[in-house]
Amino acid sequence: MPIEPLVAHQHAQDVFAGVLSAVTPEHMSWPTPCSEWVVRDLIEHVIAGNERVVQRAGMALDVGSRPSDLGAAHRASFAAAQAIFAAPDGLTRTFDLPIGQVSGLVFVRIRALDAFAHAWDLAQSVGQPTDLDPELATQLFESARQILRPDLRGPGKPFGFEQPSAATAPPATQLACFLGRQPAPASSLG
Repeated sequence: MPIEPLVAHQHAQDVFAGVLSAVTPEHMSWPTPCSEWVVRDLIEHVIAGNERVVQRAGMALDVGSRPSDLGAAHRASFAAAQAIFAAPDGLTRTFDLPIGQVSGLVFVRIRALDAFAHAWDLAQSVGQPTDLDPELATQLFESARQILRPDLRGPGKPFGFEQPSAATAPPATQLACFLGRQPAPASSLG
C-alpha cells in the first residue's frame, strides 16, 4: 500500500535526520557522492531545500533564527516545510520551481526524494549503512521514475545519468543508482 505523500515526506526527513545524528565534526569536509559537495555542503543543501519550500510559498524566512547546530537546523527547516505542505491547500497550490510550475503534491514528492537520496549520500560518505527504509525507498523509486525527466540528467543538471545496479541491491541503492550515484566499494568508505 502506498505511503501518503505527507507521511513519505516525514519518513524521508526522519531517515535523513537519523543519518545526520551520527555525523561528527570530523566528517564535515569528507567527500560525498555529489562530487561538488563535501558533507557540510550536502547537509546545508537539504536544510536550504526545506527552507525554500517556505520561501516558494511566499512566506518570509527569518534566517537569523536558524539554529547553528545542523541537526536542530534540519529539524526546524523540515517542520516549517511540512507545515506548508500540510496546510489545507498545501498539496493543491502551485509552486514555481526552477523546473517549472508544479503542484504541492509534486513538490512534496520532490522534497521527500531529495531528503532520502541525500540521506543515502550522507550515509555512504561517512560509512553508515545505506540500506535505508526499504519500503520508502521502493515507493520513492517509483515516484522518481514518474517525475524525473530526461532533460534533468547529465553534466550541469540536477541528476546524473542512471548507473547500473544489481537486482539484488537494497532498494535505497537501486534508487541512488537511478538518480546517477555510483555506490563506492565498502573498502573505500571514510
